[in-house]
Amino acid sequence: LGRNQAECIRYKEELRLLGKTVVFVPQSIISGSDRDFLAERINETLDEQYSRNPSRYVSAGLYEKAALGHAIGRAPLGYRQEKPTSGRGARIVPDERTMPVLTELLREYASGRYSFRTLALELNGKGHRTASGKPFTESSISTVLNNRFYDGKAVYHRGQPDEVIRDGLHHVPEEVKELWQRCQDVRVERSTPGRHSPPGREQRVYPLTGVLVCDGCGQPFHGITSGSRGRQSPRMTHSWHRCPMRPSSVGAAKVEQEFADQVLACVQLDGDWRQTVLKALANQGPRPDHSLDVKRIESALANLRKQHLWGAIDDGTFKAEHQVLQRQVKSIQPSSPQLMMPNLDRASRLLQDLPALWNHPGVTPAQQRGLAREVFQEVRLREGRLVAVRPRPRYAPLFAYALWRQHVAGGARSS
Repeated sequence: LGRNQAECIRYKEELRLLGKTVVFVPQSIISGSDRDFLAERINETLDEQYSRNPSRYVSAGLYEKAALGHAIGRAPLGYRQEKPTSGRGARIVPDERTMPVLTELLREYASGRYSFRTLALELNGKGHRTASGKPFTESSISTVLNNRFYDGKAVYHRGQPDEVIRDGLHHVPEEVKELWQRCQDVRVERSTPGRHSPPGREQRVYPLTGVLVCDGCGQPFHGITSGSRGRQSPRMTHSWHRCPMRPSSVGAAKVEQEFADQVLACVQLDGDWRQTVLKALANQGPRPDHSLDVKRIESALANLRKQHLWGAIDDGTFKAEHQVLQRQVKSIQPSSPQLMMPNLDRASRLLQDLPALWNHPGVTPAQQRGLAREVFQEVRLREGRLVAVRPRPRYAPLFAYALWRQHVAGGARSS
Protein backbone atom coordinates (compact mmCIF):
# COMPACT_ATOMS: atom_id res chain seq x y z
CA LEU A 1 0.00 0.00 0.00
CA GLY A 2 2.97 2.35 0.35
CA ARG A 3 6.57 2.82 1.43
CA ASN A 4 5.66 4.69 4.63
CA GLN A 5 4.32 3.04 7.78
CA ALA A 6 2.07 5.93 8.75
CA GLU A 7 0.40 6.01 5.31
CA CYS A 8 -0.03 2.22 5.26
CA ILE A 9 -1.72 2.23 8.66
CA ARG A 10 -4.05 5.08 7.64
CA TYR A 11 -5.03 3.44 4.33
CA LYS A 12 -5.73 0.10 6.00
CA GLU A 13 -7.83 1.79 8.69
CA GLU A 14 -9.92 3.56 6.04
CA LEU A 15 -10.44 0.26 4.21
CA ARG A 16 -11.43 -1.43 7.49
CA LEU A 17 -14.06 1.26 8.12
CA LEU A 18 -15.45 0.50 4.64
CA GLY A 19 -15.79 -3.16 5.62
CA LYS A 20 -12.82 -4.39 3.56
CA THR A 21 -10.14 -6.87 4.64
CA VAL A 22 -6.59 -6.43 3.31
CA VAL A 23 -4.72 -9.62 2.52
CA PHE A 24 -1.02 -9.64 1.50
CA VAL A 25 -0.96 -12.79 -0.62
CA PRO A 26 2.84 -13.18 -1.23
CA GLN A 27 3.53 -12.94 2.52
CA SER A 28 0.36 -14.87 3.54
CA ILE A 29 -0.57 -12.03 5.93
CA ILE A 30 -4.10 -10.99 6.86
CA SER A 31 -3.99 -7.36 7.96
CA GLY A 32 -5.37 -6.70 11.42
CA SER A 33 -5.26 -10.29 12.65
CA ASP A 34 -3.54 -10.98 15.98
CA ARG A 35 -1.58 -13.87 14.49
CA ASP A 36 0.04 -11.78 11.72
CA PHE A 37 0.41 -8.47 13.61
CA LEU A 38 4.17 -8.78 14.23
CA ALA A 39 5.01 -10.02 10.72
CA GLU A 40 2.93 -7.21 9.18
CA ARG A 41 4.76 -4.50 11.15
CA ILE A 42 8.18 -6.02 10.34
CA ASN A 43 7.39 -6.04 6.60
CA GLU A 44 6.23 -2.42 6.73
CA THR A 45 9.44 -1.40 8.51
CA LEU A 46 11.60 -3.19 5.92
CA ASP A 47 9.66 -1.59 3.06
CA GLU A 48 10.12 1.90 4.50
CA GLN A 49 13.84 1.29 5.03
CA TYR A 50 14.18 0.07 1.43
CA SER A 51 12.41 3.23 0.21
CA ARG A 52 14.62 5.54 2.26
CA ASN A 53 17.92 4.03 1.13
CA PRO A 54 17.59 4.85 -2.62
CA SER A 55 16.25 8.29 -1.74
CA ARG A 56 19.30 8.97 0.39
CA TYR A 57 21.69 7.74 -2.30
CA VAL A 58 19.98 9.82 -5.03
CA SER A 59 19.96 12.97 -2.87
CA ALA A 60 23.65 12.51 -2.07
CA GLY A 61 24.49 12.06 -5.75
CA LEU A 62 22.57 15.17 -6.82
CA TYR A 63 24.17 17.19 -4.01
CA GLU A 64 27.66 16.16 -5.10
CA LYS A 65 26.82 16.86 -8.76
CA ALA A 66 25.65 20.40 -7.94
CA ALA A 67 28.66 20.98 -5.69
CA LEU A 68 30.91 20.24 -8.68
CA GLY A 69 29.07 22.83 -10.78
CA HIS A 70 26.91 20.52 -12.91
CA ALA A 71 23.36 21.68 -13.69
CA ILE A 72 20.56 19.58 -12.20
CA GLY A 73 17.53 18.50 -14.20
CA ARG A 74 16.61 18.72 -17.86
CA ALA A 75 17.96 21.37 -20.20
CA PRO A 76 16.08 24.70 -19.88
CA LEU A 77 14.89 26.94 -22.70
CA GLY A 78 17.75 27.83 -25.05
CA TYR A 79 19.78 24.72 -24.25
CA ARG A 80 19.83 21.02 -25.06
CA GLN A 81 21.47 17.91 -23.66
CA GLU A 82 24.38 16.47 -25.62
CA LYS A 83 25.97 13.09 -24.99
CA PRO A 84 29.72 12.69 -25.54
CA THR A 85 31.08 10.13 -27.99
CA SER A 86 31.86 7.79 -25.11
CA GLY A 87 28.13 7.55 -24.39
CA ARG A 88 28.60 8.11 -20.66
CA GLY A 89 26.93 11.08 -19.01
CA ALA A 90 25.56 14.14 -20.75
CA ARG A 91 26.26 17.85 -20.79
CA ILE A 92 24.05 20.87 -21.39
CA VAL A 93 25.02 23.02 -24.36
CA PRO A 94 23.38 26.02 -26.09
CA ASP A 95 20.68 25.14 -28.61
CA GLU A 96 20.88 27.20 -31.80
CA ARG A 97 17.18 26.60 -32.47
CA THR A 98 15.70 27.86 -29.19
CA MET A 99 18.38 30.34 -28.05
CA PRO A 100 16.78 33.18 -30.13
CA VAL A 101 13.48 32.53 -28.34
CA LEU A 102 15.22 32.82 -24.97
CA THR A 103 16.97 36.07 -25.85
CA GLU A 104 13.74 37.57 -27.21
CA LEU A 105 11.90 36.60 -24.03
CA LEU A 106 14.53 38.21 -21.81
CA ARG A 107 14.87 41.30 -23.98
CA GLU A 108 11.12 41.95 -24.12
CA TYR A 109 10.63 41.55 -20.38
CA ALA A 110 13.69 43.70 -19.62
CA SER A 111 12.08 46.48 -21.68
CA GLY A 112 9.47 46.86 -18.94
CA ARG A 113 6.52 46.82 -21.35
CA TYR A 114 5.23 43.34 -20.51
CA SER A 115 3.83 41.38 -17.62
CA PHE A 116 4.16 37.60 -17.46
CA ARG A 117 0.75 37.11 -19.09
CA THR A 118 1.11 39.65 -21.88
CA LEU A 119 4.62 38.41 -22.69
CA ALA A 120 3.32 34.83 -22.93
CA LEU A 121 0.58 35.98 -25.33
CA GLU A 122 3.12 37.89 -27.43
CA LEU A 123 5.47 34.91 -27.74
CA ASN A 124 2.64 32.51 -28.55
CA GLY A 125 1.35 34.91 -31.19
CA LYS A 126 4.71 34.74 -32.92
CA GLY A 127 4.64 30.94 -32.90
CA HIS A 128 7.30 30.44 -30.22
CA ARG A 129 7.13 27.50 -27.83
CA THR A 130 8.75 26.43 -24.55
CA ALA A 131 11.59 23.92 -24.22
CA SER A 132 8.98 21.13 -24.04
CA GLY A 133 7.17 22.36 -27.18
CA LYS A 134 4.12 23.78 -25.36
CA PRO A 135 2.67 27.31 -25.54
CA PHE A 136 4.03 29.84 -23.10
CA THR A 137 2.12 30.60 -19.91
CA GLU A 138 2.68 32.90 -16.94
CA SER A 139 4.23 29.93 -15.14
CA SER A 140 6.73 29.18 -17.92
CA ILE A 141 7.81 32.85 -18.06
CA SER A 142 8.28 32.81 -14.28
CA THR A 143 10.34 29.60 -14.53
CA VAL A 144 12.81 31.26 -16.90
CA LEU A 145 13.15 34.41 -14.82
CA ASN A 146 13.63 32.44 -11.58
CA ASN A 147 16.22 30.04 -13.02
CA ARG A 148 19.74 31.03 -11.91
CA PHE A 149 21.07 28.71 -14.59
CA TYR A 150 21.03 31.80 -16.87
CA ASP A 151 23.21 33.60 -14.32
CA GLY A 152 25.85 30.89 -14.68
CA LYS A 153 24.97 29.12 -11.41
CA ALA A 154 24.27 25.49 -10.56
CA VAL A 155 21.59 25.30 -7.86
CA TYR A 156 20.32 22.35 -5.85
CA HIS A 157 17.24 22.53 -3.58
CA ARG A 158 16.58 26.24 -4.21
CA GLY A 159 15.26 27.91 -1.08
CA GLN A 160 15.67 24.81 1.09
CA PRO A 161 17.89 24.57 4.19
CA ASP A 162 20.38 22.38 2.29
CA GLU A 163 20.50 24.73 -0.72
CA VAL A 164 23.69 24.50 -2.82
CA ILE A 165 24.79 27.32 -5.16
CA ARG A 166 27.97 26.95 -7.17
CA ASP A 167 29.44 28.49 -10.31
CA GLY A 168 28.18 26.26 -13.09
CA LEU A 169 30.33 24.45 -15.62
CA HIS A 170 27.86 25.28 -18.40
CA HIS A 171 28.45 28.17 -20.77
CA VAL A 172 26.06 31.14 -20.71
CA PRO A 173 26.53 33.89 -23.33
CA GLU A 174 27.26 37.29 -21.87
CA GLU A 175 24.20 38.73 -23.62
CA VAL A 176 21.94 36.22 -21.87
CA LYS A 177 23.57 36.93 -18.49
CA GLU A 178 23.16 40.67 -18.92
CA LEU A 179 19.52 40.40 -20.05
CA TRP A 180 18.65 38.03 -17.20
CA GLN A 181 20.14 40.47 -14.67
CA ARG A 182 18.19 43.35 -16.21
CA CYS A 183 15.02 41.27 -15.85
CA GLN A 184 15.78 40.85 -12.13
CA ASP A 185 16.15 44.63 -11.82
CA VAL A 186 12.76 45.11 -13.47
CA ARG A 187 11.16 42.64 -11.06
CA VAL A 188 12.71 44.36 -8.03
CA GLU A 189 11.55 47.75 -9.29
CA ARG A 190 7.99 46.49 -9.77
CA SER A 191 7.90 45.01 -6.27
CA THR A 192 8.90 48.35 -4.73
CA PRO A 193 5.97 49.98 -2.88
CA GLY A 194 4.40 52.73 -4.95
CA ARG A 195 5.42 51.11 -8.24
CA HIS A 196 2.84 49.50 -10.50
CA SER A 197 3.24 46.67 -12.96
CA PRO A 198 2.29 47.39 -16.57
CA PRO A 199 -1.44 46.95 -17.16
CA GLY A 200 -2.42 43.62 -18.65
CA ARG A 201 -3.54 43.71 -22.25
CA GLU A 202 -7.20 42.95 -22.76
CA GLN A 203 -7.49 39.40 -24.00
CA ARG A 204 -9.13 39.03 -27.39
CA VAL A 205 -12.32 36.98 -27.59
CA TYR A 206 -12.68 34.63 -30.56
CA PRO A 207 -16.38 33.92 -31.25
CA LEU A 208 -15.89 30.39 -32.61
CA THR A 209 -13.63 29.01 -29.88
CA GLY A 210 -15.23 25.99 -28.25
CA VAL A 211 -17.21 24.95 -31.35
CA LEU A 212 -14.79 25.13 -34.31
CA VAL A 213 -13.03 21.76 -34.85
CA CYS A 214 -10.88 20.19 -37.55
CA ASP A 215 -12.83 17.87 -39.85
CA GLY A 216 -9.76 15.66 -40.24
CA CYS A 217 -8.67 14.95 -36.66
CA GLY A 218 -11.52 16.38 -34.58
CA GLN A 219 -9.19 18.59 -32.55
CA PRO A 220 -10.54 22.02 -31.53
CA PHE A 221 -9.28 25.28 -32.98
CA HIS A 222 -8.14 28.09 -30.70
CA GLY A 223 -7.43 31.74 -31.38
CA ILE A 224 -3.96 33.28 -31.65
CA THR A 225 -2.63 36.65 -32.73
CA SER A 226 0.28 36.48 -35.16
CA GLY A 227 2.35 39.12 -36.87
CA SER A 228 4.29 42.11 -35.62
CA ARG A 229 3.00 44.68 -33.15
CA GLY A 230 2.05 47.07 -35.93
CA ARG A 231 0.17 44.50 -38.06
CA GLN A 232 -1.42 41.80 -35.93
CA SER A 233 -3.48 39.10 -37.58
CA PRO A 234 -5.96 37.10 -35.45
CA ARG A 235 -6.17 33.48 -36.63
CA MET A 236 -7.85 30.23 -35.67
CA THR A 237 -5.40 27.34 -35.42
CA HIS A 238 -5.03 23.82 -34.05
CA SER A 239 -1.61 22.46 -33.24
CA TRP A 240 -2.00 18.67 -33.24
CA HIS A 241 1.18 17.63 -35.04
CA ARG A 242 -0.22 14.35 -36.39
CA CYS A 243 -3.06 15.98 -38.30
CA PRO A 244 -2.35 15.96 -42.07
CA MET A 245 -4.96 18.64 -42.79
CA ARG A 246 -3.57 21.81 -44.33
CA PRO A 247 -3.68 24.67 -43.76
CA SER A 248 -3.61 24.19 -39.99
CA SER A 249 -4.75 27.77 -39.40
CA VAL A 250 -7.15 30.21 -41.03
CA GLY A 251 -7.89 33.90 -40.58
CA ALA A 252 -10.40 34.44 -37.79
CA ALA A 253 -12.31 37.17 -39.65
CA LYS A 254 -12.62 34.99 -42.77
CA VAL A 255 -14.05 31.95 -41.00
CA GLU A 256 -16.38 34.08 -38.84
CA GLN A 257 -17.83 35.78 -41.93
CA GLU A 258 -18.22 32.43 -43.67
CA PHE A 259 -20.04 31.15 -40.57
CA ALA A 260 -22.47 34.08 -40.76
CA ASP A 261 -23.06 33.84 -44.52
CA GLN A 262 -23.34 30.06 -44.93
CA VAL A 263 -24.60 28.80 -41.56
CA LEU A 264 -26.64 31.51 -39.90
CA ALA A 265 -28.23 32.53 -43.21
CA CYS A 266 -29.86 29.07 -43.40
CA VAL A 267 -31.79 29.60 -40.16
CA GLN A 268 -35.17 31.18 -40.83
CA LEU A 269 -38.28 31.10 -38.69
CA ASP A 270 -41.63 30.06 -40.13
CA GLY A 271 -44.52 32.49 -40.49
CA ASP A 272 -46.32 31.22 -37.36
CA TRP A 273 -43.52 32.03 -34.93
CA ARG A 274 -45.12 35.34 -33.84
CA GLN A 275 -48.39 33.62 -32.92
CA THR A 276 -46.47 30.88 -31.07
CA VAL A 277 -44.60 33.41 -28.94
CA LEU A 278 -47.77 35.37 -28.16
CA LYS A 279 -49.57 32.17 -27.19
CA ALA A 280 -46.76 31.15 -24.86
CA LEU A 281 -46.82 34.56 -23.22
CA ALA A 282 -50.63 34.46 -22.89
CA ASN A 283 -50.42 31.08 -21.14
CA GLN A 284 -48.43 32.74 -18.41
CA GLY A 285 -51.55 34.71 -17.47
CA PRO A 286 -51.73 37.95 -15.52
CA ARG A 287 -49.97 37.85 -12.20
CA PRO A 288 -51.71 39.56 -9.25
CA ASP A 289 -49.80 41.97 -7.04
CA HIS A 290 -49.35 40.46 -3.55
CA SER A 291 -46.78 42.92 -2.28
CA LEU A 292 -49.14 44.28 0.43
CA ASP A 293 -49.97 40.76 1.63
CA VAL A 294 -46.26 39.90 1.81
CA LYS A 295 -45.54 43.01 3.91
CA ARG A 296 -48.45 42.16 6.22
CA ILE A 297 -47.17 38.63 6.80
CA GLU A 298 -43.61 39.82 7.32
CA SER A 299 -44.89 42.26 9.97
CA ALA A 300 -46.75 39.40 11.66
CA LEU A 301 -43.57 37.33 11.66
CA ALA A 302 -41.64 40.17 13.29
CA ASN A 303 -44.28 40.52 16.05
CA LEU A 304 -44.25 36.76 16.57
CA ARG A 305 -40.47 36.80 17.10
CA LYS A 306 -40.78 39.63 19.64
CA GLN A 307 -43.43 37.73 21.60
CA HIS A 308 -41.23 34.64 21.67
CA LEU A 309 -38.23 36.70 22.74
CA TRP A 310 -40.19 38.31 25.61
CA GLY A 311 -41.50 34.93 26.76
CA ALA A 312 -45.13 35.69 25.96
CA ILE A 313 -45.44 32.43 23.97
CA ASP A 314 -43.68 29.09 24.38
CA ASP A 315 -41.46 27.35 21.80
CA GLY A 316 -44.16 25.03 20.52
CA THR A 317 -46.62 27.84 19.84
CA PHE A 318 -43.92 29.93 18.16
CA LYS A 319 -42.89 27.11 15.81
CA ALA A 320 -46.48 26.27 14.86
CA GLU A 321 -47.49 29.86 14.07
CA HIS A 322 -44.17 30.55 12.33
CA GLN A 323 -44.72 27.60 9.97
CA VAL A 324 -48.23 28.78 9.15
CA LEU A 325 -47.01 32.26 8.23
CA GLN A 326 -44.14 30.89 6.15
CA ARG A 327 -46.54 28.73 4.14
CA GLN A 328 -48.69 31.78 3.46
CA VAL A 329 -45.66 33.68 2.13
CA LYS A 330 -44.70 30.84 -0.20
CA SER A 331 -48.26 30.45 -1.49
CA ILE A 332 -48.55 34.04 -2.70
CA GLN A 333 -45.01 34.56 -4.02
CA PRO A 334 -44.68 33.93 -7.80
CA SER A 335 -42.79 30.78 -8.77
CA SER A 336 -41.09 32.52 -11.71
CA PRO A 337 -40.23 36.15 -12.48
CA GLN A 338 -42.64 38.38 -14.34
CA LEU A 339 -42.12 38.20 -18.10
CA MET A 340 -41.96 41.37 -20.14
CA MET A 341 -43.57 41.63 -23.55
CA PRO A 342 -40.81 41.68 -26.16
CA ASN A 343 -40.66 44.01 -29.15
CA LEU A 344 -41.83 41.41 -31.66
CA ASP A 345 -41.48 43.66 -34.71
CA ARG A 346 -37.82 44.35 -33.99
CA ALA A 347 -37.20 40.71 -33.04
CA SER A 348 -38.75 39.67 -36.35
CA ARG A 349 -36.37 41.85 -38.35
CA LEU A 350 -33.34 40.61 -36.42
CA LEU A 351 -34.19 36.92 -36.44
CA GLN A 352 -35.06 36.90 -40.12
CA ASP A 353 -31.54 38.14 -40.88
CA LEU A 354 -29.15 36.45 -38.43
CA PRO A 355 -26.03 37.38 -40.47
CA ALA A 356 -26.91 41.05 -40.03
CA LEU A 357 -27.45 40.46 -36.31
CA TRP A 358 -24.08 38.67 -36.09
CA ASN A 359 -22.29 41.59 -37.80
CA HIS A 360 -24.18 44.31 -35.95
CA PRO A 361 -21.77 46.87 -34.41
CA GLY A 362 -23.54 46.63 -31.07
CA VAL A 363 -22.91 42.87 -30.76
CA THR A 364 -19.69 42.06 -28.89
CA PRO A 365 -17.42 39.06 -29.67
CA ALA A 366 -18.39 37.58 -26.30
CA GLN A 367 -22.08 37.70 -27.29
CA GLN A 368 -21.23 36.12 -30.65
CA ARG A 369 -19.39 33.34 -28.84
CA GLY A 370 -22.36 32.87 -26.52
CA LEU A 371 -24.68 32.44 -29.51
CA ALA A 372 -22.35 29.96 -31.23
CA ARG A 373 -21.89 27.84 -28.10
CA GLU A 374 -25.59 27.92 -27.26
CA VAL A 375 -26.74 26.65 -30.68
CA PHE A 376 -23.87 24.44 -31.93
CA GLN A 377 -21.91 21.50 -30.61
CA GLU A 378 -19.45 21.51 -33.52
CA VAL A 379 -18.65 23.59 -36.57
CA ARG A 380 -16.24 21.58 -38.74
CA LEU A 381 -13.48 23.10 -40.87
CA ARG A 382 -11.63 21.36 -43.72
CA GLU A 383 -8.90 22.89 -45.86
CA GLY A 384 -9.76 26.37 -44.68
CA ARG A 385 -13.52 26.14 -45.37
CA LEU A 386 -16.57 25.22 -43.30
CA VAL A 387 -17.97 21.85 -44.36
CA ALA A 388 -20.47 20.78 -41.68
CA VAL A 389 -22.23 21.83 -38.49
CA ARG A 390 -23.67 19.82 -35.62
CA PRO A 391 -26.39 21.73 -33.73
CA ARG A 392 -27.30 20.92 -30.18
CA PRO A 393 -30.29 18.54 -29.89
CA ARG A 394 -32.77 21.20 -28.78
CA TYR A 395 -31.96 23.29 -31.87
CA ALA A 396 -31.81 20.42 -34.37
CA PRO A 397 -35.50 20.80 -35.41
CA LEU A 398 -34.84 24.40 -36.40
CA PHE A 399 -32.13 23.31 -38.84
CA ALA A 400 -34.25 20.38 -40.06
CA TYR A 401 -37.04 22.83 -40.87
CA ALA A 402 -34.56 25.10 -42.68
CA LEU A 403 -33.38 22.19 -44.83
CA TRP A 404 -36.97 21.06 -45.54
CA ARG A 405 -37.95 24.59 -46.50
CA GLN A 406 -34.95 24.93 -48.80
CA HIS A 407 -35.14 21.55 -50.57
CA VAL A 408 -38.81 20.51 -50.35
CA ALA A 409 -41.03 23.54 -49.96
CA GLY A 410 -38.80 25.64 -52.20
CA GLY A 411 -38.88 22.97 -54.90
CA ALA A 412 -42.63 22.70 -54.75
CA ARG A 413 -43.10 26.45 -55.15
CA SER A 414 -40.74 26.57 -58.13
CA SER A 415 -42.60 23.78 -59.86
